[in-house]
Amino acid sequence: MISGGLDLGSGSTKGVLLEEGRRILATALLPTRGNPVAAGRKILETMVEEANLLPGEVDYLCTTGGARYAYPDRHLQVSDITASARGAAFLHPGTRHVVDIGSQSSRAMSISESGRVVRFKMNEKCAAGAGRFVDRCAKYLQVPLEEMAPKALAAAHPKMISSVCAVLAETEIINSVAEEVPLPDILMGVFLSLAQRAYILMRHAGIQPEVALVGGLVHSEAMVEALSRTAGVPVVADPRAHHAAALGAAILGHARLEKLGGRPPAVLAVEG
Repeated sequence: MISGGLDLGSGSTKGVLLEEGRRILATALLPTRGNPVAAGRKILETMVEEANLLPGEVDYLCTTGGARYAYPDRHLQVSDITASARGAAFLHPGTRHVVDIGSQSSRAMSISESGRVVRFKMNEKCAAGAGRFVDRCAKYLQVPLEEMAPKALAAAHPKMISSVCAVLAETEIINSVAEEVPLPDILMGVFLSLAQRAYILMRHAGIQPEVALVGGLVHSEAMVEALSRTAGVPVVADPRAHHAAALGAAILGHARLEKLGGRPPAVLAVEG
């Protein structure tokens, strides 16, 4: 049986195809650009081609993310908190705490051995606590996004950003530039600022090892270092965890299909 998971996020749409709930056949990512349905369909088409399948060979499709209800060709939709936790548990079987810094919101979750969410805390109040803040800082400082982490790791005296508001945080960065603070110190301050806000959520959710980072910032060694330093515990980050929510959706879709005896329902289903 082949299940698909689509994470229809505000910034990007991600997808995973899974065989028998265990083997990843394909992954894909595209900017959402305000049209999650079109992005999701393109993602699915790309993955089917990559896996050398026919469209009808995807037995079950589960959606997650903010636009999960908008996608019409689904069998099931689940919350991104549930999906991210299950995806993290698949990639990191020993993890008991998951941190997801998304483009517009951040969240921390304590999970069971099976990947069930035990407790969670999230923040959607300000972009300074989410991944989009990194993009904005990169553009303002004129540093290519892929160069931010290597430059930040060279910091000698990171300049912390105290403001919780994105606009005020950018003002602090402007002041740091005017004061001729070295660029690596400013950049590491950006990651430490995100880590500090994530740490507040982590404490509410109950920090316990192993801690896993999921989402787009898994590719940033500086973010992993900042989070580990701030939380005082090692943080693991698998590059595939960028697709953790889509992976979790595919896993949950497979589990539902098994319960149905391999026969997808005609009506759509909802899970928390």
